[in-house]
Amino acid sequence: MGYRKTTRRIEVSLKNHKVYGQDTEHPVAYARGKNLAEYLRLMGYSEAEDADERAGIVQQLEEFADALVSWNLEGEDGTPVPCTRDGLFSIDNDLALALATEWMERLGGKVDDADPLPQSSPSGGPSLVESVPMEALSDPQPLSSVPA
Repeated sequence: MGYRKTTRRIEVSLKNHKVYGQDTEHPVAYARGKNLAEYLRLMGYSEAEDADERAGIVQQLEEFADALVSWNLEGEDGTPVPCTRDGLFSIDNDLALALATEWMERLGGKVDDADPLPQSSPSGGPSLVESVPMEALSDPQPLSSVPA
């Protein structure tokens, strides 16, 4: 059994809106979230067909999709979501962006605070600072105008 991501419901409320939020009653709507492909299209990031012209975020997400090896994502009905580009772009945009962001951070060296160093991790050698001689240097010799 894997992680089941249900379709996100977003509350859209004008409770704090300067015009509509004055009364005790205010407009409230509930809407479904968007999958990643829909979100990128909505934001205007995926309009270009040529990879060189697509927005940087789309290129980063495609790189993440290409790097995927496996995952435990399931649809609401329990069927596995394919671990492919199409699978990534079919899941909710918030989940896809969170996964891709975490991947990018880990590429940059991020580690969990709770993760101990692996047992094979070297303890490190002596500091180079300790091996630098600390005695005073001799006085510089006066410069001569006569060539040597």
